Amino acid sequence: MQAQKECRLFLQKLLQNPPMLPFDPKLLPLLFAVTQEGSNASLKSVVTLIEQSPRLTTRVLAVANSAAYGLEFKVSTLQRAISIMGLREVRLLVLMVGMSSFIREAQLPKEFDTNKFWKHLLSVATIARALANVFGGAAGACGPDATAEDRLVMVPDEAYIAGLLHDVGKLFLAASRPDIWEKIVELEQAKGMETFEAENTGWGMDHALIGAAVLHHWKLPLVLTEPINLHHAPDLATSFKMEARLLAVANCLARYSHDTPATLGEYVLENLPQGCDPEAVSAAVFQSMANAQVAGFAELNA
Repeated sequence: MQAQKECRLFLQKLLQNPPMLPFDPKLLPLLFAVTQEGSNASLKSVVTLIEQSPRLTTRVLAVANSAAYGLEFKVSTLQRAISIMGLREVRLLVLMVGMSSFIREAQLPKEFDTNKFWKHLLSVATIARALANVFGGAAGACGPDATAEDRLVMVPDEAYIAGLLHDVGKLFLAASRPDIWEKIVELEQAKGMETFEAENTGWGMDHALIGAAVLHHWKLPLVLTEPINLHHAPDLATSFKMEARLLAVANCLARYSHDTPATLGEYVLENLPQGCDPEAVSAAVFQSMANAQVAGFAELNA
């Protein structure tokens, strides 16, 4: 009972004083709104909010002028940069800047391995996007035998973002309660537990719930927050079930060696949609990791 009370109090305080972002938090829901089909949100409103953050403005212009776009002229205005990059690319960049800023400025325990953490996030994001491409398609899943629960609402870009944010709760916990984080790490090592198991056993609340609660507070869409909340317990999902299973599979596959296409384990196979070809999934994941340009994001963590 005391542990439950402590968890509730922690979450209440965290949401009352959420982690600081290097830009107006209203930018996040606006970016998701403006990238939806049929949206009436204006590009000008996006530009106005980005301009309030000199750092974010600099990053958007720098990326637009990078070799990745091969431009023969220099882009000097935000509106032009956004029109070149596309709003979805800008949305991802904003999230990357927010994440890297928090990691850089948070008072994390010395033992918290930020490089390992980043690598895992990027791997899960890359795999989640590949899975969304495989799980999607004309049939809504991998084949004609798909059931209603196998219908994927999340598009590949959203799957990447979900992967990028799925473990953000670990950061919030480590920064806010390093004592609890250290206790959980000790329990993991002593009992050979997964992190979420140690969190639930040693404290009573896992990082998935913490991260989803903050992201929901920032008004990110439910298609992201619900799967993030249940990526360690996809069977409990009542909405966005396939999205929760996709994120769970991506999280599991990120731990595999990707030197060669892997033989999928039992947990992964259980969470694939009906009709999915495991070999096609394995090959898609292997190819996505081979093509991943993780180094392109390294400067954000420098």
